Amino acid sequence: MRVNRCTDRSRLISAAMGKIPCDLTIGNIQFFNVFTGEIYPAEVDILDGTVIRVRTEGEDAILPAKDYYDGGGRYLIPGFIDAHMHVESTMMIPENLSRAILPWGTTTVCTDPHEIGNVMGIEGVKFMLENTKRSELRQYVLAPSCIPSVPGRENAGAVFTAKEVGELLDMDGVIGIAEIMDFVGVYQDTERMHTIIDEGLKRDMYLQGHSPYVTGKELAAYRIGGPISDHESATSKEVTEKLRTGMHVNLRTSSLSGRLNFLVDGCRDLLWKDYVSICTDDVHAKDLLTVGHINNVVRKAIEEGLEEKEVIRMATLHAAREYNFEDLGAIAPGFVADIQIVDDLRGCRPHAVFTRGKLIAEEGTYLGTDTLDRASLSFPNTVNIPQINSAEDFIMYVPEDHKGGTITVNVMTPRPDNGKLRTVVPTELPVKDGAVDISGDPDLCFVCLVNRYGSGDTTIAVYRDFGLDHGALASTVSHDSHNLTVAYKDPEDALKAAKALQACGGGVVAVSEDSVDVLELPVAGLMSTDPCQDIAANIDRVQASIDRISEGRLHILATAVMSLPVVPGPVITDLGLVDGLTQEFVPIFL
Repeated sequence: MRVNRCTDRSRLISAAMGKIPCDLTIGNIQFFNVFTGEIYPAEVDILDGTVIRVRTEGEDAILPAKDYYDGGGRYLIPGFIDAHMHVESTMMIPENLSRAILPWGTTTVCTDPHEIGNVMGIEGVKFMLENTKRSELRQYVLAPSCIPSVPGRENAGAVFTAKEVGELLDMDGVIGIAEIMDFVGVYQDTERMHTIIDEGLKRDMYLQGHSPYVTGKELAAYRIGGPISDHESATSKEVTEKLRTGMHVNLRTSSLSGRLNFLVDGCRDLLWKDYVSICTDDVHAKDLLTVGHINNVVRKAIEEGLEEKEVIRMATLHAAREYNFEDLGAIAPGFVADIQIVDDLRGCRPHAVFTRGKLIAEEGTYLGTDTLDRASLSFPNTVNIPQINSAEDFIMYVPEDHKGGTITVNVMTPRPDNGKLRTVVPTELPVKDGAVDISGDPDLCFVCLVNRYGSGDTTIAVYRDFGLDHGALASTVSHDSHNLTVAYKDPEDALKAAKALQACGGGVVAVSEDSVDVLELPVAGLMSTDPCQDIAANIDRVQASIDRISEGRLHILATAVMSLPVVPGPVITDLGLVDGLTQEFVPIFL
């Protein structure tokens, strides 16, 4: 698809022929041509936000442009494109995200609003679409495909069928179907996933994938089912296999997963990497403020041994081709003038960033004139937990018919090879006053998943080696249903945590003996209307409290992926323990 569909083509042709002057020339630069891999001195002429000519040394403009920008001998490269991200994970609303990441050189993002979709349904997605219009950042939205991620295994705040997905696909600004996470449903060809994918196929729209640990016949069936990409490869062999099947693979570094080495290993020795692009997925405001956005993934990929020019190409032209953006991802005649001027090709902060030929950031400072109008924003409190009234609601009672002083519990335990994934280990634990007693094992804590949409459902499990020393850690950022997750040892602390989040409309809270420290995220329990700097400061404050209750072992998003039933291994949902690979319930008590 062409981004500049409404340009006056005759006017652009006239400028190329030297009949009318351009708006801007960017000169004194080393031009990186992403089509050929060459770097050479050049000047770039721009009119109406479109590149008109790239003139090599010795070629003068027929008519001088109205303005000139001196690049100081630096490199000129296209703006970065994020192939997959969740705005909600930044904890900012879309317009504030724009102000935060444009100075890092990202000029286009392709977003999946399934976080707010799980909480607020279509109205939440509509808010994201509307708010992107206040943004200088180009933000494309994909229709969430899995709300909830696995029906019957969790409850969220909404349910999307093919009808709702089709409605979203017909909205301006929506360009495809977002990560199709129910990979089991795709390769088993369930009616739900088949009909949802049909909505995208009949409109010839982009179908984004999500298929961790999917290989062999299941991968073949998944690809035939429709999805064309993946950002969730768990091994280097998966990366290679997916590229061999013609899938687009996104190299990812996020606030939840910083490991990039195995992804690079999967494509490093391949002759052609045209189907490799780059994404951030989930990056919160503190990381955006300190290390950046796509540039950070670029830097890490280069550190892992990929060649600089190749990685820049992955973050620009490859991503544009993945989405069939015909005039993004390069600097050439007819392309949108999304451009950055950089000191090197290793993911540094740009010296200057242009969107549509307009200087929008310089030396890390955002130059846009758009401002946040808080008075126009209003959000309901989405934390509805009538089932939580006292500390007793967080006590893990054994079945009424149980006899004896101990009981065998399936304890959630991190896998040694991947701390984000878990297994269950049957463990005999004491029973005291009709409830499971973990006081004799300091490595254990309770985890409670509380439905926050009024259903009254709650699940309590035991977790080993979570890292909690005392107190409680709770969050409404719990992918993807975003129910309320609480990790605790003492039910009284769990109650304090739940009530604090209920009062403010959601967020993250750390409870210790003498404090209740809250990162307030009142927009669907996921985002704040604060700018990036303020959210980052609040993250620092709450992280310091989390460090005190965990001896520095827990991250502010430590509970975020405990409840996602489309990752392999056991997860906790409001309906019980679920194995994400088989999507079957796992008994809590044996």
